[in-house]
Amino acid sequence: SAGAPQRQQHTPLSQVGRGGEGGEGKQRIRTPSAKNPPPERRPRPGGATIRLVELAPLGLFLAAAGWGVIVAEARGAALRELRWTVLGPLLFVALASFVAARQAPGGPDSYWRQVTGFWLVGGALSGLVALLQFAGLNLAPLVGSKAGFGADSFLVEGVRRVAGLYGHPNNLGLAMGRYWPVAAALAHVAFWGAPDRATGLRRAWPTALAAILCGGGLLVSFSRGAYLGALLAGALLAALLLPRARWRDRRVRVALGLLALAALASSAAIVALDIERFNPLGASSGVRLKTWAAALAMLRDHPFGIGLDQFGRIYPAYIAPELASTSEIHTAHPHNLLLDIALRMGPLGLLAFGWLIVRCYRDAWAGLALGGAEAALAAGLIAAMSGALVHGLVDQFYFWTDLAFAFWIFVVLARRVRQASVLQYHS
Repeated sequence: SAGAPQRQQHTPLSQVGRGGEGGEGKQRIRTPSAKNPPPERRPRPGGATIRLVELAPLGLFLAAAGWGVIVAEARGAALRELRWTVLGPLLFVALASFVAARQAPGGPDSYWRQVTGFWLVGGALSGLVALLQFAGLNLAPLVGSKAGFGADSFLVEGVRRVAGLYGHPNNLGLAMGRYWPVAAALAHVAFWGAPDRATGLRRAWPTALAAILCGGGLLVSFSRGAYLGALLAGALLAALLLPRARWRDRRVRVALGLLALAALASSAAIVALDIERFNPLGASSGVRLKTWAAALAMLRDHPFGIGLDQFGRIYPAYIAPELASTSEIHTAHPHNLLLDIALRMGPLGLLAFGWLIVRCYRDAWAGLALGGAEAALAAGLIAAMSGALVHGLVDQFYFWTDLAFAFWIFVVLARRVRQASVLQYHS
């Protein structure tokens, strides 16, 4: 139709520099001859320095993690967390990068697409288990036992929360917030980058289904932090993926209007039903403020940190007296990424995480100009990381095993996208 958005064909990364397909896009290739000798390969000036600079934030992160073990009083717990959230994820991405560079038949990008795909499959299955749990069918016991202080499903503050395969609904919300933006971005480019609607649907349905299942899992977690992160991630996806011309499309404006009406209706229903869970000034919010106050007092006494996985052991000495007889005595982290990193790793940890996050954003931003799947992946990474940061202000950000793996997958994928942009620039 006249108002329908135009589908665009995108050149895949494997065709970058080859002139695309068809006669019009072919480039003249200069073959070596006596008059036209092959250019001499010279080492890139400062190449070794650049490689060292690229490894510097990783080295700083490892140094901060080592410091977190050194200052810890309970050394066994610190070493366990070092293995689970530092060495394990780093070993995984290092081995994956090695295999991608040396053994992958389709090249490094093909291998990392497979890694991303399997990672999204795991998230989709977790979201499906959570949705079935919310509907009354609990498949979690079939997978195995899990550590947690609560039931898989329970009523609290006027809502029914489920944990899925995780120990707590908050952990479910944290995990799903990493998956769905990446899946949604890849589904978007698979559909709109196809030559026709039927082909687009065939290409987009796997990642679209993953986005729906992960988004549904996030919804039934009833995690307010996850909802805040999802709002920011969704806004960023719309801003980064939808071209300006499409914002002027009447159907897009109608869809946005319907979403706004749905949000207003939901807010009115929450107020009318007096659902405590959605009250930003409710009881759980007051508990969070007291936890932050205790963490700040702990940081004043230990300005260089207390070490990895030490908060739960020390927190009883700082907990507010009115919370000492409640389940809050078992709180394992301060529910704020800045306080958590500072207490676990000290100032070095704050610097290392800041450096890694800024570099991840910079790398992903460079990929937005590529077009096609690479630009969509870059948008998904920016949205997912931003949602994770917002959620991390009121909950955990890194120091759960699945979150640590997701963080390093984001960092490596963003670096791959940046390398693709550099390749396109020099081609």
